[in-house]
Amino acid sequence: MRGSLFDEHGEAQTTSQASYCPCYLGDGLVEQNPETWAAALFAVTREIVQWSERSNASIDAVSVTAQRSSAIPVDQNGVPLYNAIMWQDLRSSQICNSMQAHTAAVYEKTGLRISPVFAAPKFSWFQQQEPCIYRNAYKLLVIPDYLIFLMTGKFVTDFTYGSRTLLMDLHSLEWDDDLLKLFKLDKEKLCCLKRQGSVIGHTTESFKSRTGIRIGTPVVTAGGDQQCAALGAGVMKNGSVQVTTGTGSFVIASSDELKLDPEMRVLCNVSAIPGKFILEASILTTSALYSWIANTLYGEGAGKSEIFHRLEEEANSSPVGSNGVITLPYFQGRGSSDWNTLAKGSFSNITLATTRGDLARSVLEGIAAEIAENVDLLVEHRGEIDTVLVAGGLTNLPLFNQIQADMYNRSILLPSNKETTSLGAWVSAAVALGIHTTYASAWEVATKGSSAMTYSPIEKNVEIYQRLKADKEHLYKVLESAGVYTRSLAFQTHATRNI
Repeated sequence: MRGSLFDEHGEAQTTSQASYCPCYLGDGLVEQNPETWAAALFAVTREIVQWSERSNASIDAVSVTAQRSSAIPVDQNGVPLYNAIMWQDLRSSQICNSMQAHTAAVYEKTGLRISPVFAAPKFSWFQQQEPCIYRNAYKLLVIPDYLIFLMTGKFVTDFTYGSRTLLMDLHSLEWDDDLLKLFKLDKEKLCCLKRQGSVIGHTTESFKSRTGIRIGTPVVTAGGDQQCAALGAGVMKNGSVQVTTGTGSFVIASSDELKLDPEMRVLCNVSAIPGKFILEASILTTSALYSWIANTLYGEGAGKSEIFHRLEEEANSSPVGSNGVITLPYFQGRGSSDWNTLAKGSFSNITLATTRGDLARSVLEGIAAEIAENVDLLVEHRGEIDTVLVAGGLTNLPLFNQIQADMYNRSILLPSNKETTSLGAWVSAAVALGIHTTYASAWEVATKGSSAMTYSPIEKNVEIYQRLKADKEHLYKVLESAGVYTRSLAFQTHATRNI
């Protein structure tokens, strides 16, 4: 969790952050104790408040953006009744599989494919597998709802988060009774829907006692993290695309209209800008996969910075194409285009001559190849792309940025301000508070004088990666059509029963 204090010109004055990690429990289960977010929220806010007091700066508002689809049941006092089921968690796969006949109808209403990634199947899992928890839950929250409750005491959410649940009708921007019936959920357990980019409440005495922030400070819901990342990057009109590489990766294009994909490959969500939408393709494991290979192959007896330094150094030493090694980066299932939750990660073409550097580079190439497929999907669905902006943790690696340009066969722009998500949250708050009248004018003020680094594709690398992308996709289709992933699931179930 990160908190940044911005001035009225969109310049960050100070930043505080707190680190934590979800629990990967095996068999696709991923949980996190919500109290880690509460503790982080209090610590980060307290540190920002203390800085502001030393600097004689007033805090005029808090703008909130967060990850969008993790599920938290809470009681009437906002106390969590169960660990959060994280967005990558696959325990609701069976629920989703049983609903596949409804896929087209659900997509038409929500812009989403039925998938364990989204909140409704997780809520349904509580209803079916933990009925006591579900019965005692006063509200079913996602992470920003929980944070906003801790600040304001209100159970509210906004349209961007609603559009990631599978329960909100994109056309009416309301909870849909037919969808609630399909997932066997009670409407009263959901938060009240509000417009994104609005003041959603004010800080309480309870929040002041934990952080020192003054009572009554306005709290703005800026919209989901990926929506804010796109806004902070300036993706506000047709033809621009943002690629964000976080725990997972997201390819986002702005759309002035609700534009659904007839083949349901591209998702459509509510934008951070009211009245607009985003077209989105998702890759479920990117930085999480990079961290996994760092810890697995490089982690022994080394500090974190040393681990990543060695990995980057060795990946750089491997040639374009990783000496033939191909990574399928489906370590927590596959997102767009087919949303195959059973898919697994794999390395192919390994020999006794394969090095750690080959494996490390092949992971970066596998991630970029998967993103490239989704960039091409957006081009096919939306039309040619003028600009590809990149952000997120992996863009700290110059090697990965060059791989992206070569894999996409397009120049990419890396803004000098890499904190596009928090900048987008500031832009949203600046409009909500009346500091600026439009999102575009707020963004222009905040980015005035900033620059971007350009990475251009290298022709000989593009040729190699065109073949690699084709080989990777062919390998996935062979494994999927042969039933390898299905047999893997059956083996896991059998092994679990024996245990």
